[in-house]
Amino acid sequence: MTRLSVPWRLLLLVAAGYAAGSLTSFVLFESSSTGAVLFLPAGVTLSALVLTERRLWPWILVTAALVEVVIDRTQGIGPVAAWGFALANTAEPLVGATLLRRFAPDLDLGRRRDLGIFLLCGVLAGPFVGGLIGSMTIHWVQGPAVLDGLLPFWAGDGLGVLTVAGAVLTWRLDRGRPDAPSPFRRTVLLLATAGVTAAVFWPIAVPMAYLTIPWLFWLAVRHGVALVTEAGLVVAVTANVMTVVGRGPWSPLHDSPRMEAAALQLFIAVAVLGAWLLAVEVAERERARSVYRREAAARRRVEALQQVTAGLATAATTDAIAEVLVRSGIGLLADSGSVGVIEGDGTRLRVRTTAGSGVTDVPLDDPSPLATAARRHASVRAWSPATLAVPARAAGTTFGALEFRFADDGAIDSDVEAMSRTLAELMAPALHRARLYEEEREAAHQLQQCFLPVVPDELPGAEFAGCYRPADSHHDVGGDWYDAFPLPDGRLGFAVGDVVGHDLRAAAAMGRLHAALRVLAASPHDGPAAVLDALDRVSATIPGAGLTTVGYGEYDAVTGRLRYACAGHPSPLLVTDHRAGFLTGGRSRPLAAAAEPRSEATVDIPPGSMLLWYSDGLVERRDADLDAGLGRLASVASRLDGAHPRAWCDAVMEQLIGGQRLHDDVVLICLRLQPSPSGHRRSADPAGEALPVTPAARATAHRAT
Repeated sequence: MTRLSVPWRLLLLVAAGYAAGSLTSFVLFESSSTGAVLFLPAGVTLSALVLTERRLWPWILVTAALVEVVIDRTQGIGPVAAWGFALANTAEPLVGATLLRRFAPDLDLGRRRDLGIFLLCGVLAGPFVGGLIGSMTIHWVQGPAVLDGLLPFWAGDGLGVLTVAGAVLTWRLDRGRPDAPSPFRRTVLLLATAGVTAAVFWPIAVPMAYLTIPWLFWLAVRHGVALVTEAGLVVAVTANVMTVVGRGPWSPLHDSPRMEAAALQLFIAVAVLGAWLLAVEVAERERARSVYRREAAARRRVEALQQVTAGLATAATTDAIAEVLVRSGIGLLADSGSVGVIEGDGTRLRVRTTAGSGVTDVPLDDPSPLATAARRHASVRAWSPATLAVPARAAGTTFGALEFRFADDGAIDSDVEAMSRTLAELMAPALHRARLYEEEREAAHQLQQCFLPVVPDELPGAEFAGCYRPADSHHDVGGDWYDAFPLPDGRLGFAVGDVVGHDLRAAAAMGRLHAALRVLAASPHDGPAAVLDALDRVSATIPGAGLTTVGYGEYDAVTGRLRYACAGHPSPLLVTDHRAGFLTGGRSRPLAAAAEPRSEATVDIPPGSMLLWYSDGLVERRDADLDAGLGRLASVASRLDGAHPRAWCDAVMEQLIGGQRLHDDVVLICLRLQPSPSGHRRSADPAGEALPVTPAARATAHRAT
């Protein structure tokens, strides 16, 4: 057998409120003699029904009916009339509450629509039913016509619902509102309202009661709906008391109770409802402004989020991604914060902060919210100061975390949490992509480093420096190469080469050609042309090696003689005493394109001359003629001083390339050629003499290239 649960606390509260309102109407307002100008219990019962579940309504209605009968009997009202009034005062809130639940299930009396429904259903429809039953009871017991009792009964109950239920049902609007008045301030304002009402109702000859309306309007504008409805209840009670004691502008109508009650009811309704409507209008405007501000802030966040997304899409490295989030992402939500990226070893976080204090390494087991979120793979929230940390996870792996710090302890709400997760969801795949890219780049860099030559510190008759810059700076690989090495017979061999392309395929072909040339140069051969002929045959077995250009030279420090051959490669530049000339002999086609044996050239090198050999990426530009590039190279080289090739190499690269974006790989070698003191120099081969840098010489170098 199910035990019946009685809501005693609710019933005691309803009984106390109903009894207090009813006794006030009988004793203080003298409604037993003048009629119910303001029947407060009507608002008590309706409020109780609206604020509770339907299953509790029978308890509330029975309690109200019993209290009504008891008080009516104590006031000398007969049993038939008492039960009739009990029926009226229970049917009335039942109708009103049912209609309100039907048309405004989420009642908010701070909105125009819900206030309109409340007035129609709670203030007019419900009290009309109660007034009809009550006036019929009066007609049955005392004899007056039904219409004579309907309007006073209806008006008194409707005014009770307007003031009491209005104050009770709007009280919760101030809960959680940051600018709501404190309990102390609220009490002071309500006491002031009672004082103002009593003061303006005191005169009889001078109609000052209407000054209550400006006070209520000020409260409406300044403090909103909840306080103005409470003040309206205070005004209604105080105005009734003052009228009963013979004060106020309607005291001359004391001999006409109906007229006096009607005037007072009209005044209370106009004052309370007017201030209430003003407060609702102010609240609606503020709500509209708040919605606009939120929408504008949301639009700004979306635009900023789009910028962050674009920044993450173009950021290639983990450092660049962290910089985008520090610069543009954290500020979307928080006053400050930090970005942590888990290092490859998985034991540390690389942390950047919005304070711009540089990059620090933090152990992953650090107790900070940032490290904790990355370690636990879950969001972490701290309260002092307000901090939210979220992990950046993708494909089941945590790549880092974001930390947001707020100056306001209440700033972390559901919107902030959602946006923080969105940023983390954008960060994670970007870091995943960047990590793959960095691993690929590091592998390519290591591959390229393996291909670059290890040139001995001491070379026979020469000082050497080489420079290499790939066009694909992201992967640091390309098809250009250089080399310098001593030959078995004491001479110096050196080479520059350019495989078509600047990717991993070109680098692979370059590496095989590079190794093959060293082997062929160290084998017995009859000069540079023979080495290139042999390399030509080797290139046929190397994918991607076709049309490779190669320049190879051999320098004999004893004789001071240079022998060289160019397989489609740009001519070397010889600089002696600030005079520059291109060596244009020994020309032939690129690898795999020569139909005849290759030729070579020979030239005697003046002591201390600088030889520059390069790939076409150094001098060729899409927006300029090759002659102009060759001229710039010769002009720069002819002005250089200093003995060490490294200074020449750096200066030429800086002045011809600088920070430009490259479209082709660049190789440059500089050799300071110094014949041996005991050397014997023979006359130069006329076919191999260095040509002065004239337009004809540049044209010859251009055609040869």
